[in-house]
Amino acid sequence: MAHPAEPAPGAVPTSSVAAAVWELDLVTGALHWSGGMHRIAGSDPATTRPSMQWWTSLVVPADRARVRAWLLVVREGRRGSEEQFDLVGADGVLRRVHAWTEVEVDATGEATRLFGSAVDISAASAVGHRDPLTDLGTRHAVVAHLRSEADDARRQRVPGGAVLAVLDLDRFSVLDDALGRDTGDALLVATADRLRTAAPQGATVARLDGDSFAVVVGRDTALAALASGAHHRPGAGPDADGLAERLLAALRRPTRLPGRTEHVTLTASVGLVTTDGTEVDPEDLLRRAGLALRRAKRDGGDRVVHYAPGLGEAALHRVATETMLRSALDAERLRVLYQPVIDMRSGEVVGVEALARVIDPERGPISPALFVDVAEETGLVVRLDEWVLGRASTMAQQWSPPTSGAPTTIALPDTPPHPGLPTVAVNMSSKTLQRPDLAGLVRGALQRSGSDPSRLLVEITEHSLLDQGEGARDTLDGLTDLGVSVGIDDFGTGWSALSYLSALDLAFMKVDRAFVSRLGIDASASAVVQAVIDLAHAHHLTVIAEGIETEEQARMLIAMGCDHGQGYWFGRPTPEEELDDAIRAWHSRARAARFGAWALEPAAPPPRAAGSPAAALVAPRALSLRP
Repeated sequence: MAHPAEPAPGAVPTSSVAAAVWELDLVTGALHWSGGMHRIAGSDPATTRPSMQWWTSLVVPADRARVRAWLLVVREGRRGSEEQFDLVGADGVLRRVHAWTEVEVDATGEATRLFGSAVDISAASAVGHRDPLTDLGTRHAVVAHLRSEADDARRQRVPGGAVLAVLDLDRFSVLDDALGRDTGDALLVATADRLRTAAPQGATVARLDGDSFAVVVGRDTALAALASGAHHRPGAGPDADGLAERLLAALRRPTRLPGRTEHVTLTASVGLVTTDGTEVDPEDLLRRAGLALRRAKRDGGDRVVHYAPGLGEAALHRVATETMLRSALDAERLRVLYQPVIDMRSGEVVGVEALARVIDPERGPISPALFVDVAEETGLVVRLDEWVLGRASTMAQQWSPPTSGAPTTIALPDTPPHPGLPTVAVNMSSKTLQRPDLAGLVRGALQRSGSDPSRLLVEITEHSLLDQGEGARDTLDGLTDLGVSVGIDDFGTGWSALSYLSALDLAFMKVDRAFVSRLGIDASASAVVQAVIDLAHAHHLTVIAEGIETEEQARMLIAMGCDHGQGYWFGRPTPEEELDDAIRAWHSRARAARFGAWALEPAAPPPRAAGSPAAALVAPRALSLRP
């Protein structure tokens, strides 16, 4: 990195280029800069007082947040860096600036001073508008092409503008980490070459940043003939889908890695925007394409999504949801509801599952279906999981459900009956499972509540487990060493083999409600559930069926040998203070339906005198887990 008092490497050596140095005292806030900074800012030294707020306000809106973040990272990271951005000076002139910043720290390591240099590189198009790795255009080339298309459409007074395709390689960060930075750069260069070849003549191909690329095709480019080979009709709009498929097909061809014998097949997600010729803000078009791209990513990648106004509304909703969720976490406007888990043969409650609800001041409790995706995306799910874990551990220590007085039966073959207290299950997200201090987090919650670890169950999804990769066994071992049982939630929604899962230290498995809901309707669903139950038992796993909503489904699962179940037929998620009443209501329904142990009772049992030995309550059986 160049010394800030000297011309920076790469700057164009001409007297017309303005260069400057500056210094910011982080203790006093005093800012000093050379006369060259006034030339870059287009300001009058006699009337302008330097300030960082004023300086950053000159940066164009598209670059402003990035520049502020850059300065923050330099200050907090205690590490110099450089950046390029556009600004509109006080004289109204658009300039391209390349800036360097360094940080000075005191003896304690605290940052005390920022200093750096800046160069006006507006005339150096090769520096500002070409990507040094791929030799593609940059974001500026995309903006210029879109602006030119809008100007032409207005001038010619014809409908139809350009097609903008923004691409992002799927799972590139995984490849980059696994294969190394040099190989990752080689893949980016190969991607650039393929996009350049696949794009029609006259298109702008650019690298936006990282593994994100963009292709712009104008209305007069003969793109409509790409898919069919037909001659392009004058005035016809570009074929957006044809462009996207052509680009993706080029990327899917296996890529030979430098210095390796294996090949890599790349896929990408694509966000498409087709302009109508009236748009005047290229940055807004890039924003729309980014919204479509993010939807393609969330939908699994390797697909194309067209921008629609609803995507913008959805993005605003996600921002509002994130704000609401952060506020709720800070103010602890949260609640845990508990749904009973039933022993399918006895009908007794053997445990509950803890389910989080966020409390909105206006709408009341909010279902996870409305906020869990945002919580995962923002990382707030880690705070949410930790809060629920604390509440569930306390619940497991102090709660004992009412019992019916009915005898219990053996839940699993070869498992002796034993009285005990029920379990409380909590869900943990993939991000929480990645915490290196996970075992310590759970241990702390158990110690604070005084709960027996055997009463706490941890549920994780197949996807979360597979995301752990080779670290999955260590993660599970850390929990099971505490005496906590771990199981798979929503089994059947992922792609893992049960034989792989059973090789891990798992205790139970939950059959996803999507299969249970089809029982009695779809014969194939019954066959799948039966096969899953049989396989789970063969691998010594307890089976819990989710989403049981009818008596018919419950009785079918009993016939299939299912161990435990939960769902609306047994009881809905309920606040802790109402849980005992909900369980008593279940006992009444079970008795009326002659379900489980109640099937052994007389049709019209005589009333029992209060205080008689026959009225004594027996302890509920615990959730039975296979060894």
